[in-house]
Formats: sequence, structure tokens, C-alpha cells
Amino acid sequence: MSSDHSLKAPELSVIIPHFNQPDALRMCLSSVLSQSIEKGRMEIIVADNGSPCDLTKLQCDYPSVRFVAVEARGAAHARNAGMAVARGDVFAFIDADCVADRRWLENGVYMLTECDLSGGEVVVTVANETAPSAVESFERVFAFRQHIYINRKHFSVTANLIATRAAAMAIGPFKNGVAEDADWCHRARALGFRLAFNDTSIISHPARRSWEDLTNKWDRLILERWNGYGGRSLTRRLGWVGLAVATALSAVPHIAWILSSKRIRGVRDKAAAAGVLTRIRFWRARRMLAML
Repeated sequence: MSSDHSLKAPELSVIIPHFNQPDALRMCLSSVLSQSIEKGRMEIIVADNGSPCDLTKLQCDYPSVRFVAVEARGAAHARNAGMAVARGDVFAFIDADCVADRRWLENGVYMLTECDLSGGEVVVTVANETAPSAVESFERVFAFRQHIYINRKHFSVTANLIATRAAAMAIGPFKNGVAEDADWCHRARALGFRLAFNDTSIISHPARRSWEDLTNKWDRLILERWNGYGGRSLTRRLGWVGLAVATALSAVPHIAWILSSKRIRGVRDKAAAAGVLTRIRFWRARRMLAML
């Protein structure tokens, strides 16, 4: 993953994987270009996964942004292609459907004085604040719990992850087909690199709105977890069954999270979120058992 890293290279490389979300990408790019740091300190790389949409207008509207075509499908391949051409001393990863707070980069880079990888806060937004869908209410409570991911599970989602170039190069490429963010961060930890949560480096991410959106997400995550499970022996298969059962049963204690959550308010929204929680946990358990 070599690049021409000259003395004139920018300090920061913002890497955005993209597939067929031109309107969302436009908002993302606008937010990155509106950062509190000087524009000359950063380069922006959009690694496009062969989107069927025409990106000509976007490329014309954002001439300072470098668009890289990536033939291999998958966000991991796109991020790897972005890193391969990045020239900065810091790599900042954000997803195309995210919007960065004005001080996202400034605060994220500052955190690297204390660590090698900085995972920032992800604020989940909904289409209509006064009338969120049941799935949106659920997502507000359970999606992108970065402080838990980082402090307990030792990984950050790649929707908001900033790393030193030295760490990224040592960790190596993202792996497609597995939980790439967890895998990458766990490899970083194994090498001795430090990951820290940064609640001041903020991006927003839209909540999934429909049941179909939610199950599509979990279809992908269950497959990635199965691919990375590490064995198909009888013992491992029994362990997988145990995970499926635990997933279904976990709905009950997690209702308490909904009741105490400050991310949603009102009896209607909390009840709707609890309904989706129960439904999706049992759905996930069935899908997990179907993998055997």
C-alpha cells in the first residue's frame, strides 16, 4: 500500500468509501470541506465502488476532491484503495452517508496526541424528529454505541475513525467479508496501538428507517460474523447455537436500556423501540441458526 508521500503532502487524508449515494455524498463532502481546519492541510479521497449513478456533476462541483474508481466491490476494498493513494500523516475515515461536525477533524487529530487511533461519537439522526418510525427509535438507542464498542469491545466503527498513518500502514488493509472495523482495530490492538473514544469528534449518521433496511444490515453482519467465526467443528457449531440463543434472550434485559435511554423520549417511541428490539433479536437468532 505505497504512496508518494512527499514533503508537500497534506497533513490529513479524509477517505470516503462510496456506492450509489450521490445526494448523501454531496452532503458529506460539504461538511468535510467546512471543517474548522485550513483546507490546505487536508486532501479528500472518494473511493467509488463502481456506482451505477453518474458522478460527473459531483466531480465538477468538487474539483478539489480526488475520485478513485475501485473495481472490487465492498467498503473494505474502497477504503484500501483510498489508503493506497493517501498522502497524509493522518487518515480520517468517514462514510458517504455521514455528515461531519465542523470540528470533527480538529478534535479527532488532537486526540492522536494521546493515542494511535481515535474513534469519535456518532449521533443517529431521524427523518422526522417529531414522528420517528419504530425502527428509527430502535436505532437511536442501539446503533453506533461508540463508547461501548471502544471501551468494552476494543473497536471503532469506520464511519468515524481517525488513525495515524504509521498505525494504518502497520495494521495493513481492511479485510472484506468479515466485520472489517472490528478486525482492523483488533489487529491494531494486537500490535500495541492504542484506541481511544473521543466524544468531541462528532459525525451524524441517519438511522435506518424501515424493517427491510434493518434486516439487510443484519444479514450482512451475521454473514461477516459467521465468516470470521473460526471453525466449523461440532464444538464451534454448538457455540454458534449458544450465541443464537443468547441473542434471542438478550431482548429482555436490553428493554431496560430503552427505558433509561436519553436518545428517545415518550412512551410511544420507547414502546415502538422495544417492539423492534424483540422482533429483531429473534429474527437474528433464526438467521444465525440458518447458517448451520
